[in-house]
Amino acid sequence: MNVKKQISRLYLYEIVSGLQIVDTVWVFFLLQRGFSLGQVGIAEGVFHAVSMCFEIPSGMVSDTIGRRRTLMLSGIVSAMAAFFMIASDNFYMILLAMGINAVSYNLVSGTREALTYDSLLVTGQEEMYLKVASRQDFLYEALFAFTSLMSVVTVSLGYKKAYLLGILQGILCTFCASLLKEAVVEEKENREKMSLGIMAKEVAGHFVRTAKFLRKTPKVAWRMAYSGLVSAAVYVVYMLLQDHLVAVGLEPGFLGIPLLLISLCTMAGAVLAEKSRKISSRKLYLAGGILTGLSLTFAGRNSLVLSVMGGGIAHCVSEVIMLRTETENQKFFSSESRATMVSAGSMAYSVFMTILSPGAGALADVLSVPEAFALLGLLAAAAGVIMFCRMRCENEK
Repeated sequence: MNVKKQISRLYLYEIVSGLQIVDTVWVFFLLQRGFSLGQVGIAEGVFHAVSMCFEIPSGMVSDTIGRRRTLMLSGIVSAMAAFFMIASDNFYMILLAMGINAVSYNLVSGTREALTYDSLLVTGQEEMYLKVASRQDFLYEALFAFTSLMSVVTVSLGYKKAYLLGILQGILCTFCASLLKEAVVEEKENREKMSLGIMAKEVAGHFVRTAKFLRKTPKVAWRMAYSGLVSAAVYVVYMLLQDHLVAVGLEPGFLGIPLLLISLCTMAGAVLAEKSRKISSRKLYLAGGILTGLSLTFAGRNSLVLSVMGGGIAHCVSEVIMLRTETENQKFFSSESRATMVSAGSMAYSVFMTILSPGAGALADVLSVPEAFALLGLLAAAAGVIMFCRMRCENEK
């Protein structure tokens, strides 16, 4: 395998997959089409519920049929989701489209990371994974920031033209994925000839092996849970922050500017993750949890500057924690179940999102936004302290 060409093509895939022009304005489009805020909330809930249910099965599919094919399938599924979004104004069709879109994300989650790591592993360069993964996330976040900046143009196109571009983007993702090479670490010649029955047994076997692995390797499970909790708390604040920034004096028309700044902070986190090698995971989790907690608390202040700074720092730190956790955990995974195991970590995020998203929204209504942010910050800080103490006990043993 020509690893330089493979990594370049993975970067290209990251650029194309990051061009999700509708993701920043899908709420606006639904409201524009006459749906209520309550229906938007239901649609968001369906997305995360489907994501939670299909995260591990999608990883199993990737480990069974191959990473290249799974990424190609993801592009097709993404195009289908965009098509259903413009096929009908029926609310149940919208929910179906949201569910299909969640599956497209599930198919990428774990698959991209597994293919990247194995591509480096087969050439003896696995120590480069954190550097490559950081650059992949940097590219993705850069494109997300660009689409946020172009949201005014996207809105002017209207939802039909925007989702037609979404269909094209899904097809381009499939094409870019087709250029990749499957990284064969362990012999799996019979994979191509599997019947559906055998494939179903393989997927079931993956589920059993995943459960056993996490039970026997609690340090990996705890890292997944910690990273998922911090990432979910930060994203929930990002969602509520959009309304909070307007409440503290920001003109709605300028909302894209602070959101762009927060995206740039996430990109900075992707760069800093590569530089964080010298810091032990134990110290990183403690400092990261406390710093994230303080930042989330500041994000709830009645000051526009402090709110944006708090949200930006929290995103930066959570990105470092996520990438370091993923890199550390990769060392424990076998190639045959790598995508499944990475997907298990993503599932932890979906579980916490399903709990924290409605919970934080309810707290913001009953108490206030600053108090809801402070409680999420306390949760992140407490998680950092717990992880530090647990890892210290493991080292002493």
